[in-house]
This record gives sequence, C-alpha cells and structure tokens, in this order.
Amino acid sequence: MTKRTVQGLFAAILVILVISVIVVGNIIEKRTPSKKHISNGELLAIYGLGEDDSDGQAAIILQDSLVEEKALVDNGQVYLEYSFVKANIDDKFYWDNNENVLIYTTPTDIIKADLGSGEYYVSKTKNETDYTIVKVIGSKTYIAMEYIMLYSNVEYSYYENPSRVCIKNEWNVTVNTATLKKGTKIRKSKSIKDDIIHSCDSDVEVTIIEKGSKWSDIMTEDGFFGYVQNASLTKESEKTLTNDYKAPEYTGISLGKTVSLAWHMVTSSAANAQLIDLVTPAKGLNVIAPTWYRLSDSEGNIDSIASADYVSRAHMLGLNVWASVDDQAEGVSDSDIFPYTSKRERIINQLIASAIEYDLDGISLDIEFITADIADDYIEFVRELSVKCRANGIILSICDKMPEPSNRFMNLKAQGEVVDYVILMGYDEHWGPSSGAGSVASLPWVTAGIQTAVDDVDSQKVILAVPFYTRIWTENADGQVVECVTVDMDTAIANLASKGVESVWVDNFGQYYGEYETGDGNVVRIWIEDTRSIEEKLKLISEYEIAGMAAWRLGLENSDLWNTIIKYTSS
Repeated sequence: MTKRTVQGLFAAILVILVISVIVVGNIIEKRTPSKKHISNGELLAIYGLGEDDSDGQAAIILQDSLVEEKALVDNGQVYLEYSFVKANIDDKFYWDNNENVLIYTTPTDIIKADLGSGEYYVSKTKNETDYTIVKVIGSKTYIAMEYIMLYSNVEYSYYENPSRVCIKNEWNVTVNTATLKKGTKIRKSKSIKDDIIHSCDSDVEVTIIEKGSKWSDIMTEDGFFGYVQNASLTKESEKTLTNDYKAPEYTGISLGKTVSLAWHMVTSSAANAQLIDLVTPAKGLNVIAPTWYRLSDSEGNIDSIASADYVSRAHMLGLNVWASVDDQAEGVSDSDIFPYTSKRERIINQLIASAIEYDLDGISLDIEFITADIADDYIEFVRELSVKCRANGIILSICDKMPEPSNRFMNLKAQGEVVDYVILMGYDEHWGPSSGAGSVASLPWVTAGIQTAVDDVDSQKVILAVPFYTRIWTENADGQVVECVTVDMDTAIANLASKGVESVWVDNFGQYYGEYETGDGNVVRIWIEDTRSIEEKLKLISEYEIAGMAAWRLGLENSDLWNTIIKYTSS
C-alpha cells in the first residue's frame, strides 16, 4: 500500500469519524431536553399580566381555564369584578350603582354592604369584617372574595409569582387527575426542546385537561399549566370535585290544589261591588285577583283601591285574594324605579303593609314594561319582595309574557326559584296593527311557551293564563291592518253570525276561524276564543303537570265556559 493510499484512507476515516460525531451529536442534541426556563416577562405574558405583576392585578384560573378577566389584589385581599361574579360565581349579588350598595338576597334575609365599608347588615343585624367589602375603581366595581365565599358555593386560593387566583365554582363534576413526579418539567408546547414553564419541586397532583398520544395538557393545583410527556404521569384516576357547602332552601307556599284564578278588572273603588255578580257563574274558581295596586310615580309610591269588605266577601265565598300590582300609569317609567334600592323598598313596604292590613292571601305582580337594561333590577325587586312575602305567609305570583327569544332577559329561572307561582300570559300572540292580523292565542304558540317555561321553572309553579276575549281584525286590499277591536267571546261569535258566516275549526290553530268582505275591499278576520278553544288549552294542564289556569278577565267569557273549566281544575 502506497503512502498516498494510506493518507487517502486515513482522510476518509477521519471524514467518517467527523460525520459520525456530528450525526451522533445531532441525535443527542435532538433527544436532550431543553433546560431553559421562560423568562419572567414571558411567564407574566402567558398569564395576561403586565411586566410588573405588583400592579394589583392577578390572573384568574376558573376551574381549569385561564380567563381573560383579572382579579384585584389590595391589602392582601382578593377582589373579583362584579360582572364576573354575576356571570360566573353567583348571580344573586346585586350592585346598586345609583345608591352605592351591594345586596345579596337569601330566602330569609336581604343583606347589604355599603361602598368602602367593612360592615354589612343581615336584615337589621350589623356584622363586621376586617376588610373592605366592595370597592369601585374607575368604572369597575369589585367584591372581596372572602365576602363572596360567605354566601356562594365557591372556593379559591391565591398564589404569587405570577400573581394568580385559582377558583373552583363547579362541583360534583368528574375530572381526570394524575401525579407528576418531583423534577417533572412543564413546557410551553409538546416538545422537549421548548422552554420550561414550571419545574415540580415535589410530587404534585394535576388535572389532565387533554391527554394526547405522547403529551398531555395539564394544570397543577396551584395554577401552572402546560404540557408534559405522558411518561411523567403516574397514579392516573378520576376525581369528583366536592365540598360541604349547603345551598339555602327556598321554601314556597302552595294553594294546595289546582289553581283556578281570574282577574277582576277594578278601576275604581265602586267597581269592588261587582265581585258577587262576576264570581257567581264562575264554577270552580278559587282565586280572585283584583287589579288594586298601581305604581303611581317615579319614587316607588303606589295607588291602592283595596277593600276590606271585598276580601271578607271573597273569603266567605271560599276564594283566595291575590291582589294585582301593575305599571300601567301614564308618565311612570320602570327604569326610574327598579334600579334604586330605596324605591324598591318603598314599593315592598307599601305592598306588605297593605297585604297585612287587608288580610290578603297573595300579591300578584303584573309588571309588563321591563326592558333588557333593567331586567336585573327587576329580578332583584322580585327577590327582595319574596323575602317579605315568605316571612309573612303571603303567596307571591308573577305574570310573564309567553317566553320567546325577544324576552328571555326576564330570566324565568331566577323568578321561578323565589316566587310561588309563575303565571304565563298565554295571549297576545297578535295584539295590534304592528303585529299583523292573527290569533290572540293559537294552540301551538301557547304549547311552545309552556314547553320553554317548564325547562326553567318547576312545572308545579307554572299557571297558564287564557284569554276570555277575541280580536276582530280588518285588513285592506293590501293586507294591512286598518282596524283591530278587542271584544268579549259572545260579541265575536255574534259578529260572524250577523254576516251569515259559519266559522270553521282549524286544527293547526286549535280555534274556529271566520272571515268576510265588507264591500269596500276590506276583509274582516276573526280567530275565535270560545269554550272549545279554551278547552284545548286547558288540556295542557295535565299534559305538562302545571299548577292550574288563570283568565283575563272576568265578565268577558261565555256563560257556559265555567262548566268546562271546572273539569280541568277540580283536583
């Protein structure tokens, strides 16, 4: 072998060795986990915090998710923003921005804390804390977490570096857990080469958010989250989250039988004398609801035409009296009343005092002009009134329009929790020119409303109100409504008979329908409410196992209708 050959062979071997070293080095590098930790700034950014986490903000980990909202940490106390508490923790907290008072209502007490104070009142009993309960910073209102825990089914822990609050608000749910061994590295992504978010100083239990084939998305109990290799997971199991919180019980008052209610439209004190004449034909009627109370001004005062003699006569006839309160007065706006704690209190005190004075069995709310922006204020009013009614043995019922997407803000679920009865006003599917001509209460529309309501409210609290009236519609040649007249049942039927028109039963509506031309190009249309159409609606009482029926209003019904009603309400 020549010298040149030896030198060539040596060079080749050297090249192979160099390549091998490089290849092996690359393999080792590829398989060697990164030891680099993310910077403090990067860590703060992951938690949505600024470069300086001493600015009073803390990240919120709700159950097992990092949320966008931030907590406030002040003087060692953790505070949550009011809207976050309402949406995620407990919607019974109520902040009166006008009078700067935080309210929480239980079945038995109305609990109040003033802005900037460490004191709160349970009804009239004063209590003290060593922290400020509620703070306002700029446009945001914050509630102390320790105070929230007094009344809500929630637990929390606070940690530093980075500043974070871990909150549990869902219970009796099952999660997948495991233990990470001491020294396990939690990384930003599913790669051993990615930076380390957190190193486990000891064995630690984690929640497995999502388990993949090689890597799992996990979160530690103290709120660090990221990815670990599945080989790092030990003692995998399912765990049910529980605590010893006991929710307060909302007790109610029941009539004890199927409700058969009718409103008595009372517009003056003299009209109270009509009671006997109106209820004499009403077989099976067990509740009378006179329209006695009306919000009279923007300060929370009410007008009343209540009568002790009326109540006495009704009781002798075996009737409960649930007096109605409405918001029908001209010039009075609900938005000027319900957002104010003092005005709500004024209404409640007047109603309860009058109910006691006149020996009423119940109060029936018929507040119909609530808009979405004050719906929460109205719900708070209902909660507060329910406390006083419950304490005094007064049945509280509330009237609601049939639930539809446009009025879901009325929150039937919250109402149904605190009132004794929810009365669904099963009428005015079509109400005037703007709605177009149509039935006052077609059977499919009423049925759909009940189906929706009983998803949110105990069916034994639901009462279906039916119409004792019909509308006569007149349309022009273009199909536009030019006249809409509300009449009693007999008048509607007589109108068609006077024109020689025989009405036709329409199964799709659960009603008789008739129409005729007026001779001037207009068409009169009538969807009739009568004994048969009402009976179809009454059948829904047993079908949905609801509490009974109500009717608007006495004096508009057919003379024989009560013979049908009693068949469905006699239990």
